[in-house]
Amino acid sequence: MSTAWFFDCDGTLVEFTAPYDEIFCDTCAAVGVARDDARSLFESYNDAFFDAFGAFHPEPYREGMAGALAAAGLDADVDAASLAASLCETEAAATTVREGTRATLDALADDGVALGVLTNGVAAQQRRKLTRHGLFDLFDAYVPSYEVGAHKPDPEPFAVARDRLPADEHVYVGDSRDHDVVPAREAGFRAVHVDHDADPGVVTVRDPGAVGDLFVR
Repeated sequence: MSTAWFFDCDGTLVEFTAPYDEIFCDTCAAVGVARDDARSLFESYNDAFFDAFGAFHPEPYREGMAGALAAAGLDADVDAASLAASLCETEAAATTVREGTRATLDALADDGVALGVLTNGVAAQQRRKLTRHGLFDLFDAYVPSYEVGAHKPDPEPFAVARDRLPADEHVYVGDSRDHDVVPAREAGFRAVHVDHDADPGVVTVRDPGAVGDLFVR
């Protein structure tokens, strides 16, 4: 039986090494914006970014920065495009990969499993994070929501993923119940929830009858 496994990116394959507001402040400081000013910009940035992101604006990072600078009255003093480019670089640099992730991907590939990434995000930025850690080339398919025109939990990215890697069984691995686990299951994938707060060595199932699902395919 052929199998394809898709993985979420942020929070699953890669994790941020600091809270995102600190990453944002580091970005602003790198181009000369005082940290106190940067903190006051963050909420406005988030609002503008996610408005642009939801509308699939081609440059949501720049739109976010432009909105933040305008709200603070700094738009004549700081270039939004430079800030956006700095944020993309700083964001990628502030990621890490947990021990064992690459070994698991290698083992799945050695077992004949097709591998894919299905992620909400701007295609170039998500690829930058994965490439930084030498992960991107391990995958047979790459499905960023910006290319699909729909963000998880919309079912369309999952439908595209199935088309990209046809298989008898599809598995999706992600850290969000609402954006990963639930829509994956509804799309006919076997869903695996990555819970970084879980006790090591403990597998959670809904009832004893579900234990067989871990071993019987």
